[in-house]
Amino acid sequence: MPTGIENFVIGLAPTVPRKGLMPKLGPVAVIGAGLAGLSCAQALQAAGAEVCVFEKENRTGGRCATRLWQGHLVDYGVQYLTAQSSEFKRELLTRLRQFRPLVAPILDPDGKVIYTDGGPRFYVLQGNNYFAHVLSRDLSIHLDTPVERIEFRDGAAEIGGQSFRAVVSALPEPQTAEVFGLSEAATEYSGCLCVVLEYNGLNVGDSENCYGRTLPSDGSSPLAASFCENHKSGRVLGEKTVFVLEATSAFSRTHAARAGDDCVPELARAHEDAWKIPSGRYTASFVHHWSYAFPRANDRKKLELPPGAFACGDARTESKVEPVWLDGRRAADEVMTYLKR
Repeated sequence: MPTGIENFVIGLAPTVPRKGLMPKLGPVAVIGAGLAGLSCAQALQAAGAEVCVFEKENRTGGRCATRLWQGHLVDYGVQYLTAQSSEFKRELLTRLRQFRPLVAPILDPDGKVIYTDGGPRFYVLQGNNYFAHVLSRDLSIHLDTPVERIEFRDGAAEIGGQSFRAVVSALPEPQTAEVFGLSEAATEYSGCLCVVLEYNGLNVGDSENCYGRTLPSDGSSPLAASFCENHKSGRVLGEKTVFVLEATSAFSRTHAARAGDDCVPELARAHEDAWKIPSGRYTASFVHHWSYAFPRANDRKKLELPPGAFACGDARTESKVEPVWLDGRRAADEVMTYLKR
């Protein structure tokens, strides 16, 4: 079966970014070390800006998250990558390289194959968060450093006693509005409960035949989709099968305040029915709640940012890896234009 990887590499020999002395512009702050923020920071630094990244968590990557659990390496955020633009393909080939195609299909509720607009699906061998790790190299990143509010005075932004000529928020839109002190309403986001399940035995149910399944979106199921990590080589330890479950927005809202193990049985039943998994195989689970998973509206509101303030990521584009990475680069161009005025 063709994987699409042949077309992926044609005419895209890896290129090494040019190095050299260049005047420093800035300093510039980037708030949020998800893929959009890291992409923006890398582009700004390559263009000659002095960049400082602030991240409230103790890791980079945002929803591009991977966890070592029960001996398994599990992507409990971004499940896969796609690549359409030559710029992003070149980035993967130059910086990452350790990616592989996901050949097994994702099926809809009727058992039909779902094809992505972005082309073939890929995953990173070391965990999808490794892409964020690679993007973090050579950047000045302050982890465990939340930024709650930015004050603009005399053409400069003040953060923790430091002054910056420009600030880029790579946060979701509601958080971007809050950090810049904006009064207008931002686009609302839906949260997502993610549950990871471990089962005894390899290839339980229909897991050998497909990588993912979606469920009806009519509210009849608490589960939106689930994916089998065994299709990612070397991820699952021993004679086990591991799934990542994504709850619907409605179910996630209801259970978000108590995102504990009490939500597991209902989601597990819907998942086992969809994958034809015999009862009694379930052995372990963990739950994570993504507070800002997806913008609710297709018609996005445009925030009016103060001079020197910029936004990137899913605050203004799709919540997928390639679009947010590209938007980080676009925001970097906007910042450089501002700095060079």
